[in-house]
Amino acid sequence: MNNPRVRFAPSPTGYLHIGGARTALFNWLFAKQNNGKFLLRIEDTDLERSKNEYIEQITEALGWLGLESDEDFVLQSKNNSRHQECVDAMIQNGSAYRCFLQKEELDRLREEAEKKKEIFRVPQTFRDFSLKQQEELISQGVSFTVRLKVPDGETIFTDLVYGTITVQNKDLDDFIIARSDGSPTYNFVVAVDDSDMDISHVIRGDDHLANTPKQILVYKSIRFKEPIFAHLPMILGSDKKRLSKRHAATNVQEYKEKGFMAKSLLNYLSLLGWNPDSDKEIFEIKELISEF
Repeated sequence: MNNPRVRFAPSPTGYLHIGGARTALFNWLFAKQNNGKFLLRIEDTDLERSKNEYIEQITEALGWLGLESDEDFVLQSKNNSRHQECVDAMIQNGSAYRCFLQKEELDRLREEAEKKKEIFRVPQTFRDFSLKQQEELISQGVSFTVRLKVPDGETIFTDLVYGTITVQNKDLDDFIIARSDGSPTYNFVVAVDDSDMDISHVIRGDDHLANTPKQILVYKSIRFKEPIFAHLPMILGSDKKRLSKRHAATNVQEYKEKGFMAKSLLNYLSLLGWNPDSDKEIFEIKELISEF
């Protein structure tokens, strides 16, 4: 736990959500308590939905809360050449392969499985094609995605919140790490970027729990060191459903505009999913850091 490096990695497709602020806070508190670094990465690879105004709002909201990055923030889109380099390396070392199955064919097979009420599994038709065979199909103009070769066995990791989690690899398809247009997928780029940023602990919402086994398989395939994971329960509304706009204000900026103090909002968020094992409810920031 000494000198950890953690990150908050929002997508600039909307304003900073109150749930995102809590995730950022838990990362920040953990880093500060353990003499570590809190980093910010903007995951802006969704070019159609990402907007500069949201990047500005996210950084301003974090600044207002006092949760500023200890290093310059990273724009994920700037790492594209690095992502491509890792995709190529995985193809060369045999942990990934070019899959020439076309969307129309996959859609048809998926429909057939649904009619038979069977679980659809992506065929591994091109899994064992040699690099030469793959290059021959490329020369013929056949489009392809790149898939990771999911190994036999199981993937096991210990989550700091949920404990030991075991996933049978046979329940995972050979998942796509690069689309037909060459753009890498979420579970792939997150693993590469976290490794390159030397992230020691990935602390995030438990809606990402299902992504973790896939990201661990990416780490293993590129021979990167795996971080420690901690998945936080989501904030729910009074109806026990995940917090959203229908539950009233969810944008951090709205609280600022309504006159809330940053430290009061941080105090409230810190006690959602954590308790100091006492009746104390009001903390100064230094107290939060020491007791978290």
